[in-house]
Amino acid sequence: MKRTAVAALAACFVLASLTGCGTMKTKWRETRKLYREYVNTDPSIDFTDEGISDKGLQRLAALFMPVDERLMGMLRVLGSQDTPPEEEWAQQLLTANTWISGVAVLDTAGQVQAQVPTVSLRPLDFVPLAEQADRFKVRKMAARVATDEMGTVVMVAAPYFRENEWAGMVVVYFDPRNLVRYSPEPDALTVVSTEGLVWSGGGQGEALAALKWSDILKESVQGDIHAAGGQYVWQARYLGQIELVYLTDAREARASKPAPKAEPAPQPEPAGAAPAAEPVLPGNP
Repeated sequence: MKRTAVAALAACFVLASLTGCGTMKTKWRETRKLYREYVNTDPSIDFTDEGISDKGLQRLAALFMPVDERLMGMLRVLGSQDTPPEEEWAQQLLTANTWISGVAVLDTAGQVQAQVPTVSLRPLDFVPLAEQADRFKVRKMAARVATDEMGTVVMVAAPYFRENEWAGMVVVYFDPRNLVRYSPEPDALTVVSTEGLVWSGGGQGEALAALKWSDILKESVQGDIHAAGGQYVWQARYLGQIELVYLTDAREARASKPAPKAEPAPQPEPAGAAPAAEPVLPGNP
């Protein structure tokens, strides 16, 4: 080890004697410059770049993301509960997600074993969810969209197990009106599903829900469609075995002029830098 260090120092002295101190300093400065430019570069982030150039997609993302984020957050909590939950767990879920109407614990036949709140404000038929037994047995979720005289309700079920055997379902149900209100403009957002209309938005929901979404979604999970007198941009999302589709009319957004690009902020001078020399004006010494 000592021999290696001595040899390295000797090589440095020889190099210095051959090239001279001035040349060594110049090369060292050039090396540091290359290192800073190509290896250890100063990171910079362009906060004005939204990543999506299509203004229609930008519009859709702004409308549905606050809704979808809450839905996905709830699904992560629901999917992690694979045993019959206690009432406290259900109450905590409701407290954390005020848009949820209730939580029900069902047996394999779809019959209620426990429920929070204990009395539902509307009659709910959970039995059709039990038809998804094949999904539940392999630990997959299932969902249902139902509409009655009181409006639309969405039910999402996750299986629970006893001794590794499927024993029933934990169901979260909600009125989509309570969830869509988190969008900055709920009336500009339409939500349909492969089981029917979820949220009508600006009034064209029925016509959009009548489209053959099962066929459309075989090709893509995002796209444009001319229907119901508008040019809609859409994005699909799985919810159990069904698919939700978020849509908005993109004509106004795409016709709008781009906002002026923000000027980059001036960079602060490094500490210890010499102040810039004042300009010499004609007639001044």
